[in-house]
Amino acid sequence: MAWLTSTSAGAASPSALQDQYGINGSLSDFTGQPVLAIITSRRKLPWMGRWEKAIRPELPQLNSIRIADITDKPQPTEARIAEMLRKRAPENVSILIDLQNQWASIYELDTTEPCLVLFNSDHKVVAKFRGRPKGELMNEVMTALRSYFPAVTES
Repeated sequence: MAWLTSTSAGAASPSALQDQYGINGSLSDFTGQPVLAIITSRRKLPWMGRWEKAIRPELPQLNSIRIADITDKPQPTEARIAEMLRKRAPENVSILIDLQNQWASIYELDTTEPCLVLFNSDHKVVAKFRGRPKGELMNEVMTALRSYFPAVTES
């Protein structure tokens, strides 16, 4: 179910994170553009890909950022997580590694299921969703995304 939030709408953006290839990424990579952040625990990574596969056919121009929230105790090293992501994620699919769980904290997320956070072009939170890409939740997500990423029409 979607919910809007006033507390996180004005929150500072999380700092840049590194992906499994050692490349930094953040919201600022999309200055002036709306962005969908897909955040989940590393144990739920397959659902991240399922969200992308459910959305991309209709909205191929979607700007997205993917974040793996690492809540394991004891916490593995960034190098260990990067190695695991390189093995499990498709090649050239960047997943930012959030060892301090910044995204979950700043945006008040429970990442035991995939979370989607939609930012407008000013990078203010306009909607948050939690769950798997199906049914009513999928309809709510697509409705919200279409207002920021119009569907490609055939000419």
